[in-house]
Amino acid sequence: MQPEAVTVCVGYADFLREVAALNRPHFVRWVVVTTPEDEETRAVCRASSIDCVTTRDFARNGADFGKGFGIERGLSHLQGRGWVLHLDADIALPADFQQVVEDAHLDAAHLYGVDRLNVTGYDAWKRVKARGLWCRPSAWAVELDRPDCKLGARVANTRHGWTPIGFFQLWHGSESNWREFPAKRYPDHHGTAARTDVQMALQWDRRQRTLIPELLVWHLESEAAAMGANWKGRKTARFGPPPTAARPLSYS
Repeated sequence: MQPEAVTVCVGYADFLREVAALNRPHFVRWVVVTTPEDEETRAVCRASSIDCVTTRDFARNGADFGKGFGIERGLSHLQGRGWVLHLDADIALPADFQQVVEDAHLDAAHLYGVDRLNVTGYDAWKRVKARGLWCRPSAWAVELDRPDCKLGARVANTRHGWTPIGFFQLWHGSESNWREFPAKRYPDHHGTAARTDVQMALQWDRRQRTLIPELLVWHLESEAAAMGANWKGRKTARFGPPPTAARPLSYS
């Protein structure tokens, strides 16, 4: 199963460059939404056969970073008749993504989420990649305790229960469209990257919000940061190898 995918990437090209080659083969189409000024993201998309949509919607109505506007703009460029995935730009999918999803026997009436393994720092990420990005390192188990990784928390408040949040939300297009009209739209009335993903998930009843326990993804972090550090736009350090020191000139 290959879904269509949409990703917002504004100032996250350093992360997108790391995950593009890993994620692109799993999608029938991948739409990345950014600003016209984010030329680095546009260059990564061009090099990786990713469709890039530019918009100024992120600042609509005076928003600091209206991520929901960008997601909805990206969704409008998909056919939306099959499975649709909203994926953050700093998420790496496993090599066995398609097999794991097929094994899960998904129900088109459900919204699906997954667990994430947080990887902080480029050096840790290099070690993780060297060990292999597999959900099931063996034929019979999904290991949650892995070197250089920390299992991320699940959002499950006392009123609504567990909600799959915006780093990975998978649903079928038949749930978001009814007779060619939008039935479930991505909320866009908050001016930051907060809350809209939870509100999106709450359009499904708790009995139809489902974790895929066989599926793990990797969440890349450039540095340890407080929750919400980038909700109003990118603030954290760049992700990647340290800059190479200039070699002194030699006249010998």
